Amino acid sequence: MVSNQLRLSLIFKNYLNFIIWLIIIGFTFLPGKAYSCQTGNVKIIDARHYSHVFAEMRNYRIFLPPGYDEKNPKKRFPVIYFLHGWDQRYFGSGQWEYASYDMGEENHGDNIANFVATHDVIVVKSDGYNKSPGEEYDRRPYNVGNINQVDTHRQFPVYYPELISFIDENYHTIANRNHRAISGLSMGGFMAFLIGGKYPHLFSTIGSFCGAVEFYAGSRSMPVEYRHIDMFKNFTDTKVRLNYGDKDFIRAYQEDFSRIWTQVLDDYKKFIYDAEHSTCGLGEMFDFFMDAFHDVPNSKPSSKWNHIDVYPEFTVWYYHVNSDRDTPGFTILENVDTRGWRSSVREFLPDGQLLPFVNVTLTTPPIYEENSVYFINKINLVTSEITQSETKSDDEGRLRIVTDGGLNEIGINEAGAKSNLVIASFETINAGWIIPGNDTRLSVKLLNKGLSGAKNVSAIITPTRDGTKMKTSEIRFPDIPVNNIRNSILPFEFSVISDSVEIVQFEIIIKEGNKSISSQKIEVPVRKEAPEVKDFMIADGRYVTVASAGVDTVTMILGKGNGDGIANPGESFVILVKDNGLWRRTKLFFSDNYLNPSGINQREEDSWFAYDKVGASFKYSIPLISSGCPQGHKVEMQCEYWLPDYPLHTIKRGKLTIEVSGNDSTPPIVRWVKVDGDNTIVANLWDGSKINDVKARFFLTRDSTKYVVVSLNDKGMEGDGAAGDNVFSKQIPQSRFNKYGLIIEATDALENKQKFESQETFILH
Repeated sequence: MVSNQLRLSLIFKNYLNFIIWLIIIGFTFLPGKAYSCQTGNVKIIDARHYSHVFAEMRNYRIFLPPGYDEKNPKKRFPVIYFLHGWDQRYFGSGQWEYASYDMGEENHGDNIANFVATHDVIVVKSDGYNKSPGEEYDRRPYNVGNINQVDTHRQFPVYYPELISFIDENYHTIANRNHRAISGLSMGGFMAFLIGGKYPHLFSTIGSFCGAVEFYAGSRSMPVEYRHIDMFKNFTDTKVRLNYGDKDFIRAYQEDFSRIWTQVLDDYKKFIYDAEHSTCGLGEMFDFFMDAFHDVPNSKPSSKWNHIDVYPEFTVWYYHVNSDRDTPGFTILENVDTRGWRSSVREFLPDGQLLPFVNVTLTTPPIYEENSVYFINKINLVTSEITQSETKSDDEGRLRIVTDGGLNEIGINEAGAKSNLVIASFETINAGWIIPGNDTRLSVKLLNKGLSGAKNVSAIITPTRDGTKMKTSEIRFPDIPVNNIRNSILPFEFSVISDSVEIVQFEIIIKEGNKSISSQKIEVPVRKEAPEVKDFMIADGRYVTVASAGVDTVTMILGKGNGDGIANPGESFVILVKDNGLWRRTKLFFSDNYLNPSGINQREEDSWFAYDKVGASFKYSIPLISSGCPQGHKVEMQCEYWLPDYPLHTIKRGKLTIEVSGNDSTPPIVRWVKVDGDNTIVANLWDGSKINDVKARFFLTRDSTKYVVVSLNDKGMEGDGAAGDNVFSKQIPQSRFNKYGLIIEATDALENKQKFESQETFILH
């Protein structure tokens, strides 16, 4: 029998749980007001809501304009979201003057409250604090970091749609993208670009005040170098603005990426102020947003849109993408429309190694006829593999299409459809890039991913900016059968007059007969003639002392090879240039078929955070020489490196030629290895020749005499995700549950052998 005391205890406990439940429900559905003040006619409220993403209460500050009447829901307002910077919170400036911009005379009166006082707009400041209760306080907001590091699993970008939904449900907002902007200061400016670019269907306009341009971001177990300079295709359907000061310590990096963005985005604007690191020009930025709100509504993307995302699963423009990727990388969608798209998964941008072993599933919005059959053509542009299939839309008109992480063109065709023409590839014939002042010939290949052959095909090219003189603006193609690629009969010819640009964008209209079939934009790099570099070194597996972090030095092994300073087949190397008495690592540009075979591309970083406190790093190249490179072959390339000029950096460029000689004596390189939950071992190996044999030896950590040996394959079978992608795999037979060490043994076609012992411990079952 239950005692009265115990019965009362249970009643009290249930009552207490009920009260707690009521509190949580209240915070979930109602804006809890912890603080409220009036500045002029603007109401400022510090409030909280429950976040299901973070599983905790989250804070925000909201500025309500004079015209806001809680009793009159008919009048609704656009919303500007604002993200604070380092060592700040939602409630104010803290100890840093640069962070004072909320009210009164802060920021010389150019602040949020004073703007809201004279405009019909709501401003929401979110709280970027990103640590769980009980964790040590961290001044760095959000979930970004430096040097291959993301501190937390708590993903701030994933939280933002939840915050928007809460604000729209509880305040009198105009709840659509056409009346919603996002902005931020410093690290908040970085995050504003990341969130705005990730969710173009939620924001019509984006702004950054002195924003950082690069951090590690994404999942904690899969951090990637997220550089805004590479992400411009995420912003083709938004209006974007950058404000920064002429004395801002970040300004060199802002200039670097602006040189690209101004050439490839129609609606990107930058404004420079007489200011340091601050919310310079806040009122003008917000006026820019208000003007955008009054433009012609645009709730849909362009006829063709692009998107890049760091997360394995995401939604953009109501397309849902899901993948099984568990390594760092980027999912890339290009030229998406109702007739298909191009997709890929890359290790880094813009030209990192493809990851074909990743499975990608894309579910479209309900834009097709319900319960209808569609014909799907999939063409792998690297392997030339072609698959054709039929799929049926669901009851609402959605299609679900599965592919891999390779470079794939997907064609979607309804019954009776004709040709479906897209650009398969393009290249400059007489150089790897455009040289200002020189005549350039651009070869274009078209793919027909439709249901019938294409005849009388032509293409018209137009530069999207001034400074390019076209000599041949229209080219013709031979007939293009279904699932075939054809090169143009003659190339486009043009010359770039300006030597101040680093990239040229063209729009290419594809025609069949007199009818325009489709339009695509392409970007071609521009590199002006550089001086010859005389004093350089080839680091091919040797100890060298090099410049590091701007003004420091470090001694390290660079490259993989015999270390003799001669470029041999099979070696990976770093070009070092001597400047101001120090050897400096370089980024390399080349178009040579004997470098980086099989799509291999490796780069590393030299972080300059200790020098300028920005969070960016210099990327240097480590190309791999094919074992088939002939003796005496000369490789021409351009190089780039940085020199410190605090708080700036000076970009230096040069050209050089190396000669390949000797034999391939370099064994395969084991880049990474992991074991999946289904007992599949996956190992990424690189080599200048074919890798013939890879074996994995798992030995008990408590008794190394007991082990199991398995042979891995790169044939797309027995647990291997894709053939020929330098990822070797094998599903291991079930073993006794235990902890194991791992040794990889690999042999290439020239009998060069590698024995690699992992420092990790693996669990097999």
